[in-house]
Amino acid sequence: MRRIHPQLPFIFFSTFFLCCLFTADAVFADGAPQVKTDKNVYSEGEKIQVNFFSAPGSSRDWICIVADGSPDTDAGDYQYLPHGENQGVLTFVASAPGKYEVRAYYNYSRNGYVVSARHGFSVAAKGAPVTAPAPSARTAAAPSTARTVEKRVESASVEEFSGADGPANVAVFHFIPLGMDASPYGITVTNTLINSPGMQQAFLVLPRKDLELFLSANNLQQNDQVDNMVEVGTRLGMNFVIAGTITKRGSTITTSYKIASMARRGVIHKGQFTSSGEADLIHHVEKMSDTVIDVIRRTVR
Repeated sequence: MRRIHPQLPFIFFSTFFLCCLFTADAVFADGAPQVKTDKNVYSEGEKIQVNFFSAPGSSRDWICIVADGSPDTDAGDYQYLPHGENQGVLTFVASAPGKYEVRAYYNYSRNGYVVSARHGFSVAAKGAPVTAPAPSARTAAAPSTARTVEKRVESASVEEFSGADGPANVAVFHFIPLGMDASPYGITVTNTLINSPGMQQAFLVLPRKDLELFLSANNLQQNDQVDNMVEVGTRLGMNFVIAGTITKRGSTITTSYKIASMARRGVIHKGQFTSSGEADLIHHVEKMSDTVIDVIRRTVR
C-alpha cells in the first residue's frame, strides 16, 4: 500500500487557503464602490451623467457634486440613490465653470461624512473649448464669495425692511440634530428648505458656502439661540434668519424652527411639525417653506 507523505495534506490545504484568500481579495477589489462621470469636461448648463457601482443599496446612500477641495462635510448638489439599487445613473446639471468632484456617501446613518468613492471633473464656460481644463472651483469662487460676504456685512441695517426695497435677504442656518438618531436629517431639512423653488423665487437666500465662509472667518456659530441668530444675521446684512432643531423618537421625526427678524431683533414666528420617514419629512419641509414665505411677506408689507 502506497503511503502519503505526512506533509502533503498540510501543503494541499495551505495552497487551497491561499488561493481562496487571493480570489476573495480580487473579488472585493473589483466590487469596491466607484463613481464616474460620462465625460471629464462639461460645458456650463450641460447634463452630467454620474454612474455609480457597488453601492450597498441603503435608503441613506447619497451622491453629491461639490467644488474640488471643499470639506467632506459639504453636501453641495446632492441626490439620494434609489433604495435597493447597487448600480445605476444619476443626472445632474453642470453649474459655474470650475473643477468639481463627485462624492458618494454610503451607509451614511452609520458612517456619517465618510466618502466611499470620489471622482473629479471640470466645467468650462459656455462657448469655451471643452478640451481645456477648467480653473479650480475653489480658486475661482473665492474672490466673488469674499466680495459677496463683505457687501452683505457693509449693508447690514437694523431698519425695518420694506417689500418696496426688493426681495428680502434670508439666511437658513443648519438645522441641529438633537441626538444620533436625528443626525441624518439635519442636512435633509436644511438643503430642502434652501433649495425650495418658492424660497429661491421669493427671497435672496444666502448660499450655504457664503454662510460657512463668514462663520469660519469670524469664529461664529449657527444655532437657534435668538441672540445668536440676530447677531450673525445683522453682521451678514440679512433681513431674516431661519434656524431650528430635529429630534427622532422611534419612527417619528420632529422638526422645530424659528424665524428671526433683524430689524425687530427677535423671533416673529415659531413652528413645529412631525414626520414619519424621510419622504414625509421632505414633504413637510416643502410645506414649511410656504409658511416661511407667507410669514415674511406679511411682516414686510
